[in-house]
Amino acid sequence: MIPRTTINSTTDYSTINKKADTKASAADQQQDRFLKLLVKQLQSQDPMNPMDNAATTSQMAQISSVTGIEKLNTTMQSMMASFASAQSFQAAALIGKEVLTQGNQMKFDGTKPIDARVDLPANVSNIKVTITDKNGAVVDKITLPQQAAGAAGVVWDGKLEGDKLAAAGDYYISATGVKDGKEIALNTLTWQTASSVELAKTGVNVMLGNQKTVAFSDVKQIR
Repeated sequence: MIPRTTINSTTDYSTINKKADTKASAADQQQDRFLKLLVKQLQSQDPMNPMDNAATTSQMAQISSVTGIEKLNTTMQSMMASFASAQSFQAAALIGKEVLTQGNQMKFDGTKPIDARVDLPANVSNIKVTITDKNGAVVDKITLPQQAAGAAGVVWDGKLEGDKLAAAGDYYISATGVKDGKEIALNTLTWQTASSVELAKTGVNVMLGNQKTVAFSDVKQIR
């Protein structure tokens, strides 16, 4: 069954644009007030002791800096809003495809081997992978050779003792390794089907077939 295509948006871009306009207006008002105060100050100064040129230049530089920062912030907010909108359409292309993200759940169809990844830090040895069923019972153990840091591939053929194939369903992967003489848990990455995407205030999220949600930036690979 093909997952339904949905894009949920929780960001009101009209509100962002209104806020940007308000900030821009506030910056203009601030600059106007400054210039009026500066003119008044020049008009009221003692002709025998006029304001120092360096002081005048310093004040002008300060208001120019503040105004420039305000305009830069307004521009950046507009760019971020446009970027988030574009990213949501990019993420929508994931719907119905398998994505590789951090997780431990794997779906076995009863026939085809399934693959996953183990995220290895540097200088890790004695890498052991454990496959368990939905009840937590161990169904297989795999030892990986020592290798460089990065995502190490793992393939489980679904075979149990006596070359019998495991039943179709959900299985779980975990991994450990030894670093600096201590056993540590290692992060795993598995494949899940993307079912929908959501444009949230924190960015674009991808909803997976196992009902979990990950950030679009956490998707490592697509197939």
